[in-house]
Amino acid sequence: MNPPTGPANPSRKLALILLLLILLPLLFYSGYEINSLSAGEEVMREMYRRQLDVILFSLNQHAWDVSSHWAAQLDLALTGGPPERQDAVNAFLARTPALESVALFDTTLQRCTMYRRERMGTSLSEAELRRMLAPGEERLGALLRFQRIDYRKLEPFIGADTAGGDGTIVLVFAASGREGDLEFAAMLFREQGFIKRVYAPKLSEVGSSEFVITIFKKGGREPVVSSGDAPEGSAFQRRDLWLFPGHEIGITLRGSTVDEAVRARFRRSLFLIVLLDLLLLAGAVIVYRNVRAQTELARAKSSFVSNVSHELRTPLALIRMFAETLSMGRLKGEEKKQEYYDTIVRESERLTHLVNNILSFSRMEAGRKEYRKLPADLNDIVRGVLETYTHHLQRQGFSLSTAYCSEPLVSPVDREAVAEALINLLDNAMKYSKDRKVITVRTQRVAGELGVEVQDQGIGIAREHHQRIFETFYRVPSGLVHDTKGSGLGLSLVKHIMDAHGGRVDVESAAGNGSTFRLVFPDRPVETSHG
Repeated sequence: MNPPTGPANPSRKLALILLLLILLPLLFYSGYEINSLSAGEEVMREMYRRQLDVILFSLNQHAWDVSSHWAAQLDLALTGGPPERQDAVNAFLARTPALESVALFDTTLQRCTMYRRERMGTSLSEAELRRMLAPGEERLGALLRFQRIDYRKLEPFIGADTAGGDGTIVLVFAASGREGDLEFAAMLFREQGFIKRVYAPKLSEVGSSEFVITIFKKGGREPVVSSGDAPEGSAFQRRDLWLFPGHEIGITLRGSTVDEAVRARFRRSLFLIVLLDLLLLAGAVIVYRNVRAQTELARAKSSFVSNVSHELRTPLALIRMFAETLSMGRLKGEEKKQEYYDTIVRESERLTHLVNNILSFSRMEAGRKEYRKLPADLNDIVRGVLETYTHHLQRQGFSLSTAYCSEPLVSPVDREAVAEALINLLDNAMKYSKDRKVITVRTQRVAGELGVEVQDQGIGIAREHHQRIFETFYRVPSGLVHDTKGSGLGLSLVKHIMDAHGGRVDVESAAGNGSTFRLVFPDRPVETSHG
């Protein structure tokens, strides 16, 4: 017989509802967020680029501000007469260690006065300085025009020796002489001297704890000065230094590059999205399993009520029918009367067994099931059950064989509970034996355990159902087991009884090859009292 399709429909409906309410919105949301992350990654890069550009602009501007401050101080020093001017310029050079010398030219570049720092090494000569400035006639003229409108503008001139990365820089501005005549003032300094004295303190201040700022020789990798240790092989964002063509300034995040920071943020956000997806999926699975379990339980209870109703109705109908027949005196022979009496007794026992199972299950569910454990021989309990049950087995056409352990199997047990478990196993063996009506009952002691075994040659149970057959209300959903009426309580009661005794119930079975159920008790020493 094919498995019934009805019970699967609610599960499919539930799965479809969860798919529509949770999974599909979750997929759309996750796709949207991942696309947003990809777009946000480029936005982050652009934000970093702009932030780094601002910092680089700030550093370049700082160099111009320092240079402009020097120019203002030098312009002030040039306002006195020749003796005062000499002292003022020398004092200015003493205060400004980054400068090598100062030169003053008339507007035709013919007259030149050089002011050099004491004990200063080599510097540009007057002739070299003229050759540097001569090609910039147009730029020098612009300086004069700016000065006439009271605007001091600095113009850098680069020495020919800057290719080595430490050339001479000449900053020129137009100044007003003591008599009001215009002249050119030139401040001379070396690139790396300026970088180390002026830039280095500013790098640490601007870089703070987030960025590493480094000045390199043009196209090089070795830092001239740096605000910290940059990541090995990091791709710096670089910009030219306005005053120093032989150098460039680079910036990166401390401990990582911009790309690494963006990727790390992307990975963190993606991880959170995936984690959220997994939590929602786990929630959907839990909801699905709980609802499905409740649905299956409700279906099992409905089936239980139907099966129990049938189980109760059948013996009651037989008892009533045979009792009415006897009461009307229609039977003449004593043999026929005895047969009816036996049927009534047998169906009454069947009815009693079913009611006992229901009552035991009710007490078990309410937590009111109590066990009185006293030392007892399992051999005696099995014999007592079989003495009562043998006639019933024979009337049903069963052949019963027994094999008792040769030594007592004494253990602290509840005799009635163990008997109830054994009766349930015998009842199942009878119910599911069909044509091969042979039942074997054994008692044994094996490896420190005591066992009571019931073996039949009936229809058997497929391996995938071995664990679930002990669940309350569970019945194998297909095949001959499903077609045979039952309450689904027997084996769950057996398991509860064995758990309460610290034992277990084992099953060996395969579809079509019969079943062997084994009640296994721990072999505990039994204390005896002496009077």
